[in-house]
Amino acid sequence: MRELDTLEFRDEVEAGKGTCLVDFNATWCGPCKMQAPVLEELASEVDYPIYGIDVDEAEEIASEYNVNAVPSLMIFKDGKLQETLVGFQSKEVLEEAIGKYL
Repeated sequence: MRELDTLEFRDEVEAGKGTCLVDFNATWCGPCKMQAPVLEELASEVDYPIYGIDVDEAEEIASEYNVNAVPSLMIFKDGKLQETLVGFQSKEVLEEAIGKYL
């Protein structure tokens, strides 16, 4: 999983092609710390990118996408938001959700 700043988010996600998963998280968030290993494992097994965004570092993006709770996991396809999952998600739930957009 690669952490993105605001500019990278605009380039990699909003201007990107294909499907990606974006984890909106915070360093102080307990469930985010639990989510990280699940995302790392998933990232090692799939061929689509998984990105992280620290909501405290990228407040503009978090506000733009109405991130009110972390972790918020968003699936994008060709630069457009397709689905949002809020709270800790199992690997199986993520695989099923993303599978709809591959």
